[in-house]
Order: sequence, then structure tokens, then C-alpha cells
Amino acid sequence: MWLPFLLEKMNEKEMRQMGLKIRASDIYDVNEGSLKDAVVIFGGGCTGEVISNKGLVLTNHHCGYGTVQGLSSVQNNYLKQGFWAKNQSEELPCPGLSVTFIIRIDDVTEEMKKGIVTGIADTTKTRILLENATRIEKETKASTGYDAQVKSFFYENEYYVFLTEKYNDVRLVGFPPNGIGKFGGDTDNWAWPRHTGDFGLFRIYANKDNKPAPFSTENVPFVPRRSMKINIEGVQEGDFTWVYGFPGTTSEYLTSDGVEEVMNVLDPARISIREKKLSIIDADMKESNELFIKYAAKQARIANYYKKWKGELLGLQINNAVDKKKKEEVEFLKWVNEDDDRKLKYAGIIDSIKTCYKNHRKSILLNEYINEAIWSSELLKKGIIYNSMLKAMDTLKVSDSLVVYQKEVDQFFKTIDVNTDRKITNDLFKLYNKEIGKNNWTDDVSIDSYYKYSSLSSASAFADLLFMEDFQDIRYSIKRDPIYQAFQYFDSIQKANLKFLRASVAKMNGFYGTYILALKEYNEGKQFYPDANSTLRVSYGKVEGVKPSDGMNYNYYTTLDGAVRKHNPNQEEFTLPEKLIELYKSKDYGRYSITENGEKTVPLAFLASNHTTGGNSGSPVLNANGELIGTNFDRIWEGTMSDIMYDINLCRNITLDIRYTLFIIEKFGDSKWVVDELDIVE
Repeated sequence: MWLPFLLEKMNEKEMRQMGLKIRASDIYDVNEGSLKDAVVIFGGGCTGEVISNKGLVLTNHHCGYGTVQGLSSVQNNYLKQGFWAKNQSEELPCPGLSVTFIIRIDDVTEEMKKGIVTGIADTTKTRILLENATRIEKETKASTGYDAQVKSFFYENEYYVFLTEKYNDVRLVGFPPNGIGKFGGDTDNWAWPRHTGDFGLFRIYANKDNKPAPFSTENVPFVPRRSMKINIEGVQEGDFTWVYGFPGTTSEYLTSDGVEEVMNVLDPARISIREKKLSIIDADMKESNELFIKYAAKQARIANYYKKWKGELLGLQINNAVDKKKKEEVEFLKWVNEDDDRKLKYAGIIDSIKTCYKNHRKSILLNEYINEAIWSSELLKKGIIYNSMLKAMDTLKVSDSLVVYQKEVDQFFKTIDVNTDRKITNDLFKLYNKEIGKNNWTDDVSIDSYYKYSSLSSASAFADLLFMEDFQDIRYSIKRDPIYQAFQYFDSIQKANLKFLRASVAKMNGFYGTYILALKEYNEGKQFYPDANSTLRVSYGKVEGVKPSDGMNYNYYTTLDGAVRKHNPNQEEFTLPEKLIELYKSKDYGRYSITENGEKTVPLAFLASNHTTGGNSGSPVLNANGELIGTNFDRIWEGTMSDIMYDINLCRNITLDIRYTLFIIEKFGDSKWVVDELDIVE
């Protein structure tokens, strides 16, 4: 996962040997429009690509799912029915959705390390780094007009500032129904073969000067510095391919103790909690369309990483990850002990890291259970509103001015079902009691009081609280409220725990920083890439299938025929829309078809050996000429351990073939007007 502004120095030669036909400067350039100007952070955690000179953005269906859920109702269920604007005037505003462009990336390592000296205390170092980052960000924004954020790389060995520009007027253009965009559901998630049409179309709007602006009917489609050409020639096994996007988090340089913590502490806890939570949500979503809409996006979000963690754990077990790391560490320490200078610098580094893991094990398990189990109670988590109200009443004069909180609570109850939330709270608090220990806030009596006696138990109960005219009465009621008291308890426990945990992690990261320097010295001449941290990266590989285990051999692509074979009208997650079945029967595929076994079909998805992770969802997958050939949306289950241990022989990213995307837009969505604005290479 390489930094794009370093490609010319570190990767261009290898990329060209593998097949790349464009220059590194075509990928990243601050003086001329380059492909970086067509890649965006979509929302808060995905990637998107600009595919027309009218600001059209392509990303994943699951990246836009929460937004489209918010636009849906029982009458207009865009999740089940899909949505296709017939022209720009029909495009739907998406409140709260944004896209962010990277303008430039600058090295600020030297500036960040001013005031940092050998032997400095961890707390002092953290304070100085924060002060330096704040100053750099402020000065950068003042001098350029762009937002700026300093990011750390290689465990605080390097620092770069990212200049960004955010657009907040984003509108929905096209969104396939669940029967296409979520086809296969949880069963096929993180799996191959895959037949999910995982895409959504949005458009960026700007003011008349092409600058960011709040939503307005006066805004016009954004004109990008660069948009992507689309190639529909197709892919063949062995073709060079690369991914451009914003991968979220990886931990490629963990020691054996770090991998052991993931395998024996973190992943098992996360899996057991989410398994229990999903069983409740899945059952309740089947009860009504209203419940389905309320929980669809939540269920998808919870299920996604539940299955990922299961695959990650399996992959690490199959690869004997801890033993491999231990063997590497034995060789590393042998090298260290061969030289007195190296012994002085590095001899105790692995043992120091080991001690940190040992000291914070109970703390990190507690943190997982609070985040995953306790805060899964949405009613309890909403107790934070009481803190805001108590603070506000110090400056407000009349209770009428608290009406904003009533609106917030009214909206909250539109997004949850109290009965479902109660079931989740009951079961997950029992799990917390079993693994962490019982307390007065997680027993049956307390849980019962949350849903019976709290002013947050319903919108009407909260209205009764605000009906009190005297602030002293409101304060008194809040402080006696069982939700308020439980929230304060767990919030204080978490804050105290996080204070210890952050100090431990900061200390450990200091050791890891030294360890990375040692690894670079040990592997002299080898190129190192920093762990993913939601910053712009390039990864590259080739189109290829994989043999994940004995007797299994995955072909590199799938087709619409495979989706039709999976079609099962009695199983919701495998039910294709009737219109798509009719298109299949008539073979009405336009220019997007291929011939397989003498019959026409549409290519659907393909595998490649690009290193991707969460955050790469929606990333453009490009060919040797830098033309869009698909949209990254997943990894195979057997390779999800790639966040910790990337294995080029096993890890594969899954890409939605651009030909299937265009076929669905044009033929299924009757939106040829959208296709007509694209720059398509045949």
C-alpha cells in the first residue's frame, strides 16, 4: 500500500516491468491534473472515483447504503426497489454525505520532530507532537486555503500533511435494488465466487465558481480537475492491475505477541459479541418492512466485520502466523546480537513490546466489551444527551430552548425499535457479565428500569421531562434517571480504562518505532510501505485466480449466468429482480457481453492480487493505461488475514467488472443518459 507521491522513487520501475504503461506523474502530480484528482474519500470511510466531467461519482452499493436507507420510507423503499434518476433534476440530495479530494501531500517530518529529544517522557512527546501538528495544520490552511491534516507513518518515524477539499452537496443518481447490489447477502460476503452488483452512483454539486457550498438549488454539477476514462475491452488472467484508494487500517509489522493478541483476545471477543447481536437483529428484521428499513444498514455494518474477523482468524491459524513471526524474530535477534552497536540499540526491543502486550491485555479486552457489548444498547448509549442538556441548562434561561433535544430524541426513535434494542441489551450484558464480571448496571433489574422508568424510554416520556418548567426539576430528574446513571458509570469506566490503554499503546508504539528502524536496517535494500491509516495509497498486482486450499481452484472471473444459477425466489438474499431475469432470458446485453461456451453473458466480477482492506471499498481498479476496469468491493475470505500478514499466493481482492456496472445502469436502470456522459474506451 504505497504512498502515491513516492511511486516515482520507489515503485515506478517495478510497476512498468509488470505492465504499467503510464508514468508515475500521471498517477500523482500537484502541478498538472493527475488520477489522484479523480479519487475521493466517499463519506467517512469509503473510496469513490469521479467518472465524468459533470462530477459523477462511482462507489460501492454498501458505501451508500446508510445514506439511501435515510432517504427511504415504507412507501419509497429504495433499498428493495432501487433508485434511478431520469435526469439531473430528479437526483436526490443526500444530507450529511460528503466527498473529499486530496489536493497535495507534503513531508513535514522535520517540522513535527522539533522539540523531540532522546529520553523524553512519553507524555511530553505526545504533547509536543500534538502542538506541532496543530501549528502545521493551522499554518498550512492559512497559506493555502485548504483543510490540512497531519498523519503519522511507521510508528511516528515519518509525518505527512494532507491538504484536502470537501464537497457537501452530494446527490443520489442511481442505486440498484438489494437483489443486485446486495445479492448473496451475508452468505456470499467475503466469499468467492461472487455475483454482487455492488455499486452506486452519486453526483457532486458546487457553486457557480466550482467551489464547495452547502446544498442549494442554485448549485451546478462539479467540474473535476480530472475524471476517469472507462475501458470495456475486458480483462484477461495475468493483466496488470492496480487499486487507488484510502485503505483504513493494517498491522503488517506486528510482533508474534501482537498477532497472538489478535488471535486469542480481540477476534474471539468481537466474533462472539456480534454473533449474538446479529441473531437478534436478523430475526427481528423479518417481522416487518419498518424494522427492515430501520436495521438494514446496521445489520450490514455489523455482519461485514463479523465475517471478516472469522476469516482473518481462520487465515492466521492456517498460516501458523504466530509461529512464523517467532521464527522471524529468532533470526532478527541473531542478527542483532552479532554486532555490539546493534545490541546497544535493539537487543531488548521485542521483549519490551511483549511486556506492553502483557500489561494491557485485561484493559484491551475490557475496551472491546464496552465498545461491542455495552454500547450496542442504543438506548444506553443515547444517555450522552443528558450530559449535553445539563451543560446547556447552565446558559439557557427557559425550558422552551431545550426543544432541540426533543427533535434529536424524536429522530432517534425513528432509527431504533425499542423491543429489539432491549433484546440486544439483555443478551449482550449477560455476555459482558460472563467475560468481564457482574456489576449493578447489567443485571435484570437495572435493564428493566432502563426501558420502564427512564425519560429516554420513549419520545413521549422525554417530552414529559422537558415539560417541566423549572431547570432544577429537570436536573433532579436527569440525575435520578437510570439511563443517566448507567451511562455515567460505563463512560467513566471507559475513560479511565482508555487513559491507561492509550498510555500503554503510546509506550508500545515508541518501541515499535525503534523496531521498524531495526527491520529496515536488517532488510537493507528492501522497500517498506507504511501501514494503512486511511490515507491515499496505490497497490498493484495482476488479474489472477487462486488455489485457497487442497482441491479448490478459483477461476478469476464470474458472470451473470452464475448469478442466475444462484437465483432463489424463496431466499431473499438470493432473489434477483424479475427485470434482470428477463434481460438474461432475452440476452439483451448491449455492448457489454462476452461469449462463453457459445452463449452470450455479461462478465460480473474478477479476482486480482492487489493488497486491499477496509476503506478500499469503492476504490477504482485500473488497467495498465490508468483506465477504469472495475470497482473494488471485497476480498476472498481465505485471505482476510492480509491486514496482518499479506500472502501474495492467497490474498485476492474482488472487483466488480465495469461492464456489469454499465449493463445494469443502461439496461436495467434505463439510464443511458448517464452512460452517455462517460468517456468510454472500447
